[in-house]
Formats: sequence, C-alpha cells, structure tokens
Amino acid sequence: MRKGLKPGTWDVLAPLSNGDFVRLWLANGLWWQAMWIEMMVLGWLALELTDSPWWVQVIGFYRSIPLLLIGLFGSAITDRFKRRHLVLTLQAANVVAALSLALLLWSGNLKFWHLSVVALAMGSTWALDWPTRRSMIPDLVGKAQTVDAMVLENFIQGFTRISGPLAAGYIMAVYGNLGALIILVGLGLLSLLSLSGLKTDSQAPIKSVGIRATWTEMRQGWIYIRESAPILGVFLITIFVNVWAFPYMNLLPVFARDIFGQGPEGMGWLGAANGVGAFIGLGVIHLGRRKLSNEWLFISGSLVSSIGVVFFALSGTYELSLLMLFCSGLGQAGFSIMQSSIILVESSDEMRSRAMSGLVVAIGVGPFGRLQSGAMAEVWGPRIAVGVMAVMAAVGTLLAGLFVRGFARNKKAC
Repeated sequence: MRKGLKPGTWDVLAPLSNGDFVRLWLANGLWWQAMWIEMMVLGWLALELTDSPWWVQVIGFYRSIPLLLIGLFGSAITDRFKRRHLVLTLQAANVVAALSLALLLWSGNLKFWHLSVVALAMGSTWALDWPTRRSMIPDLVGKAQTVDAMVLENFIQGFTRISGPLAAGYIMAVYGNLGALIILVGLGLLSLLSLSGLKTDSQAPIKSVGIRATWTEMRQGWIYIRESAPILGVFLITIFVNVWAFPYMNLLPVFARDIFGQGPEGMGWLGAANGVGAFIGLGVIHLGRRKLSNEWLFISGSLVSSIGVVFFALSGTYELSLLMLFCSGLGQAGFSIMQSSIILVESSDEMRSRAMSGLVVAIGVGPFGRLQSGAMAEVWGPRIAVGVMAVMAAVGTLLAGLFVRGFARNKKAC
C-alpha cells in the first residue's frame, strides 16, 4: 500500500506507483481502443462487401480462431522470450497489418479475402500478446496488488469499450472506413511508443527446450488446470460465455443496419452501451470484493452478462436494446476483472504462463460460437440466434458454479 492511502479506500491506485505498470497500462488502453475500432470497422466492411450475417461472423471467426490454435502451445513460445521484447514485436506486427488494410482500401483493391487474412493475422498476434501482457502484471506490482492492477486494467478497458465503438461509428460516418483505419494505425503507433519505455526483465522462471520438453510442459499445464478448482471453473465458464454469449458483438452491424435501421453511429452506440455498463460495473465489483469471493463475483457477473444479452435479443426497440446491453455490461465487469485475476492469483509463478495459455484456449473456442450464431442467423434471424445461445451460456455458467467442487467458495476475497 502506498504511503498516505487508507486501507480499503484507495489501495486500488497503488499499482500506479510503478512506472512500468503505468507504461503498460497506457499502452493497453490504446491497444483496447484500437481493438474495438477494428472489430467495428472489419464487421461493417464485411457487411458492405457481402451483405450477409454469415460472412460477418466468418471474419469474427478468423479474428478469434488463433486463440485456440496458438493457445495450445502459446506458453512454449512466450516463455522463451522476455515479455517486454515479445509485446513490442507483436504490437509492431499489428501496426503493419492495419496499415496494409488501409492501403488496400485506399487503392480500391480491398476484397473479402484481404479482410480474412488481416483478421487472422491480428488474431494470431493477439493470441500471444494478451496472455503475455497479463502475465507481466504480477511481476510488476506483486501478487498482493494483482487484483487492484486488474481493476485498473479493466477501468481503462471499460472506458475504451465506450470510446472505441463510439469513435468507430462517428469516424466512419464522417471520414469513412479509410479514416477509421488510419486512426487504427495511429493508435497502434502510440501504443508501441509507450511499450518502448518498459524496463522490466519479466520472464517465465522456466524455459523448456525441445519438442519433448514442450509437450511435457503443455501436459503439466492441463493437469494443473484440471486439479485447481478455481482455475478449472474459470476455464469452463470462459468457454460457455465466449461460445454462446459474446458472438452477439460481431452481429452488431447486422442489428444496427438490418433490424433497427441505423448507420455506423447507431452501431457505435450499441457497442458503447455495453461498455458503459462495464465501466460502471467496475465500481460495483470493487465494492463487492469486500463481501464476496473472487469466484462468486465471476459467476454472478457471467450470469448477469448472459441474461442481459438474452433480453437484448428479445427487445423490440433500439432504445430498449441499448438498456439491455448496458445491463449486460454491468455483469461483464465481474467476468472481465475476475477471469484473469483468479488465474493470476491462484497459479504459481512457474505455472502462470501455462494457466494463462489455457485461458487463451478457452477464449479460443469462441469462434465456433460465431460460426454457430452466423448459421442460425441466416436461417432464423439474428434475434433468435443471439437469444437462444445466450440462454445456453447462462445455463452452462450456473452448472459450472454448482458442480465444480471447491470453485464457488464462500470465503471473502482477499
């Protein structure tokens, strides 16, 4: 705790006394801002090029499937390098991908397959970048302040969940898709500049060498996840929510244009409504930590987020849809903060990267939900597709909370 801060009041700000954490935190804010803009722009471009919910979700599939493919052996890659060097390289690759897309659009040569390749490239860098950035946090601030650091991380992430979709919508409306892509490149460069100031030598304690050692490391990681109730519970619920609840995000261009008759600005507000809820939910989660365990906050947040998506799908007006997405965002704050926090706090230093790679795999199963929702939306419409799948997410979350023994602990969170 920093000097002069009252216990339990401002301790959440303590990680900001670490210069490297501040640099990473600011870089992550720019990174998240770019990601929300990218998701909106790529989805809108796909809808304009194909006029099909299915192909919109295919882009979402390409963006996310590397999480599953790379997550299976991600720690075997990331543990070999200093985390600072790795995030710099991956951020630079993201800038190149966004710049390539902008040049193709500017030259009038953009095709759907270009979108697919760029989505796949950005998803591949994200699959390695995201767990590396998260794994760096305990080394910067210590495990005692990890949850506080994750609250701050989700504060800036929550802010970008509002500013990102809104910026994407209004920039696209005023300056077109090319203007949004140019902004995307600029944000990536600013993030790269912030990361270049990192001084940490954070790296995994153990580096495996050779195929046999890599396979052994992977197997040990999965055994570790299976035998740790908190990590296993997070793993299962992450799968349910990512497969069945979150695919609605990629269909927001379809809801905005084809159901509510809105343009890019209306799409931006749909994306921002969830972000407003998640932003306000940060305060709710911070207060809830005084009475509930991290695991209960994670389960409750996942349920509220999924149920909010159900009512979004059932809503009959644009205004009510905004309200339901706001409510879903309140729950998503608990899901987002505690998802990584539980794993980072519960895992040992040696197993942290492997546990985070397991989380990437769980997130990486999500693309199959995008294909499922895209196919269902083509046949039954986006409302039924999104609503039915979100119900499945809520049921899966409830079952995991009830039947993973030792997961839903009653003890107060530390």
